[in-house]
Amino acid sequence: MARATPYDPVLIVAGSREARDLVDIVPGAVLVEDVPGRLDASAVIDASHPCERDIHARIVRLCAQSGLPLLRYARPGWTAVEGDDWRSVPDGTAARAALSPEWQRVFLCLGRAERVAFAHDPGRHYLVRTRRDDPATEAITDFTLTSKAGPFTGRSEADLMRAHRIDALVTRDAGGQGAYPKIEGARLAGVPVVLIARPPVACPVARNPGEVRAWLASL
Repeated sequence: MARATPYDPVLIVAGSREARDLVDIVPGAVLVEDVPGRLDASAVIDASHPCERDIHARIVRLCAQSGLPLLRYARPGWTAVEGDDWRSVPDGTAARAALSPEWQRVFLCLGRAERVAFAHDPGRHYLVRTRRDDPATEAITDFTLTSKAGPFTGRSEADLMRAHRIDALVTRDAGGQGAYPKIEGARLAGVPVVLIARPPVACPVARNPGEVRAWLASL
């Protein structure tokens, strides 16, 4: 395993809201938006989005090749409460398969990579939340776009689902408060949720700054 030296920074891969907070607690940390081709570091903290698959897999591969210690930093996922009706699935393909035949109008809150699984589905109408510069027309047969710009509340999300007569919500287990209103909205509107679980993690995981400090002290 590579040894830390006074000249080797800890590389933090951004992508989550919490990534920049780590810079203040990790001495000499270097924050990068993209995974570099070469890891000039003493250790790596993957603070990309908690549901990100490809970036984490690439970081794991690079750290294994370089013999660098790797930590996954991710906020805790959501926990169901009374009134929630969730179906947990591993990926987008499983999420589409989990849609009940009577669910004809589906609220799709996913990135482009996951939306591909819902292409060529003439039997359903999809309400797709996306950015203005992303038309979300990747062969989804029947859809309506709704803006990704908030702020949202549980009540406003419930009102949106009722207005569009939504039968089910499909989203990822992002965790945190920023994306939670749609989960609360589904509960208020009595809408079931197909929740795509986070991908497996091939390294230690920290959920808070204290656990990050403990991991760094153990190196």
